[in-house]
This record gives sequence, C-alpha cells and structure tokens, in this order.
Amino acid sequence: MGGYMDSVIRSRIDKELKERAATVLEECGLSWSVAIRLFAEQIVKHEGLPFEVTRKPTARLRVAMNEADEIITHRHGRFESAEQLMDSLNHGKKQTD
Repeated sequence: MGGYMDSVIRSRIDKELKERAATVLEECGLSWSVAIRLFAEQIVKHEGLPFEVTRKPTARLRVAMNEADEIITHRHGRFESAEQLMDSLNHGKKQTD
C-alpha cells in the first residue's frame, strides 16, 4: 500500500486481554501499530477477515434453519398465483408441482 500514515484508530478492549496480547506482540517484536496495520492489510488481501468466524446457532436460529430445510424438502413446486403462495405461507398448504 504505502503512503503517509495519517489515520488513527482507537478501540476499547478488556484490560486483561490488552495485557495478554501486548505480551504476545512484544515476544514477536511487534508494536500495536504494526500489528493493527498487518491485520488491516490482511483484511484487504483476503477481502474479509483473515480467519474463519463461527458461531453456534441459537435455539431460535436452529428452528428457523429447520423450517427452511422443511420448506426446501417438501415444498419444491411452483405456485399458480400469489393467492396460492399466501395461502401456503399462512396455512402451510403445499403448492402444485
């Protein structure tokens, strides 16, 4: 990238997390500024976060995912009209194939 560095980033993090991360950065010979710049460069390079972010689905999300699977599995035909679509959504009726 290069260029004059004239932008500042401020962030609040837990004190213990900051101290533990600072220890690791020091062991790597990196300052916070260099580490943050490296992270930003990796975000640009990967066009996203440079690591996988996962989250276990909540009970509500699991219900929604199961409902979506049910719709995909059992309601795969087409609707003849918008009225038929709405009836299916409101009453769970299957459409025609």
